Amino acid sequence: MKINNKDYKIVLWGWETTENTFHYIHKAYYKAFKHLGVETYWINDKSDLSGLDFSNTLFFTEGQVDKNIPLREDCLYLLHNCYDPKYQPLKDKGLCFTMQTYTDDVLTYNVPKAEDGVYVDYSGRGIYFFWPTDLLPDEIEKNKPNRVFNKESKIINWIGTVGRGTFGNWEEIANFKRACFENGISWFDGMNISDEDTIRMIKDSYMAPTITGEWQTKVGYLPCRISKTISYGQALVTSSPRANIMFDGFAIFDANPYKLFYTAKEALEKMPLSKLHAQMDYVKEKHTYLNRINSIIRFIEKCNE
Repeated sequence: MKINNKDYKIVLWGWETTENTFHYIHKAYYKAFKHLGVETYWINDKSDLSGLDFSNTLFFTEGQVDKNIPLREDCLYLLHNCYDPKYQPLKDKGLCFTMQTYTDDVLTYNVPKAEDGVYVDYSGRGIYFFWPTDLLPDEIEKNKPNRVFNKESKIINWIGTVGRGTFGNWEEIANFKRACFENGISWFDGMNISDEDTIRMIKDSYMAPTITGEWQTKVGYLPCRISKTISYGQALVTSSPRANIMFDGFAIFDANPYKLFYTAKEALEKMPLSKLHAQMDYVKEKHTYLNRINSIIRFIEKCNE
């Protein structure tokens, strides 16, 4: 991987296990970098590091798992929620960059939009974006279905987090599920399911909603479920107003999760297949990890000009 005409290898530091959803972010980066033919490693502070040459490395890490990460002046660091002062000497030398998840706060920071879903702050050395799909463009193309609505299906498979509390979505999902049950549609909650089974189960679902909790809706947080669901072959059905804006207004949207079921049921009956395929093309062209990697490299190069 060339950055300012210098070759770098990639090290993803931490979250090799699935107890945190950031595991799936590193997994998707690993897949994308390998696809690009970049020398890439996924390790942590318990890995056997003997024989590894960390010179000219771009490290990706997250603040809960950055213990014992090598701190070197011949490397670059892309940091997510890393607040340890150990990075300050490297920050002073311009070797650290911040990667944060998009929320609507970005719009108040006077941070310019660089590309769809990507905002950059060159002076603050920060890049903000929402998480894309884990599929590669050719995989998205292969997922294109020959119909929009699985109206014969009697189940919705929700593969991901359901939680209570400030950042949770339990109440909102419960309201959507109430509408499902009124219509004879069952609901399955699943976690830590293989990539292949996840895609199959989403494809087989009656519909594949993205239900955001109160906090997510308020701050404009966009879960990766949005891009993934579209790339797996399901139309975007969501209670998130920000998702509707970010995805060019083509979402089936209702802020009320209970009403969303009925809004989506009616809309999916009428949606032409070409519109679903256009959604998939939009994700394929703008919201994969290949896109995000290119955005990150351009951002780092611009910061270091």
